[in-house]
Amino acid sequence: MTLPDKKLTTLLYSFEGAGAVFVVVFLAAYLGGLPTTIVLHNELAFKIPLAIFGVAFLFLALAGIVWAIKYHMQN
Repeated sequence: MTLPDKKLTTLLYSFEGAGAVFVVVFLAAYLGGLPTTIVLHNELAFKIPLAIFGVAFLFLALAGIVWAIKYHMQN
């Protein structure tokens, strides 16, 4: 099972995009309260995007692992 180059590129960009957005929101939540010790991850403005992009990133990562295992089992 091989993916055409366009589909593979789209799949890889979706992995990278979801991960990048999650990291940006995560860092904003933790670094946004500086120079105090306040962490903003409990605010809804950060909690909801962290949950959404975290689940999306986790799902894409697991799908990628399953796809890679299937691909290597066939070859």
